[in-house]
Amino acid sequence: MAAISPGIVAMVAASIAAQVFGLFLLPLTRGLTEPLPTLGMAAAFLIGIGLMARMAHAGIDLSLLVPVMCATIPLGGIAVGILVYGEAASIAKIVTLVLACIVIGVANIL
Repeated sequence: MAAISPGIVAMVAASIAAQVFGLFLLPLTRGLTEPLPTLGMAAAFLIGIGLMARMAHAGIDLSLLVPVMCATIPLGGIAVGILVYGEAASIAKIVTLVLACIVIGVANIL
């Protein structure tokens, strides 16, 4: 496993940000029928996944990288849905999703 350098941390943050931005654009694509939001969404996801590939190439274990992404990107998407698109945010829904992400993190440690 490669050392977790500031550059790797920056790539993780950039990858998460790019993929959450892709999720932000997803409803704007109107089912992939609006060209500009669709291209933006595709570019955001390509950048995010490309950064993940660079991190894997740099030596970050997939057993660390994938769970981190699987926990943070959905939470970012949920935040976008609630804060930007006005989706319902019940306490039970938020607690359940956060607990699921904690379980992913714990499973990574074991």
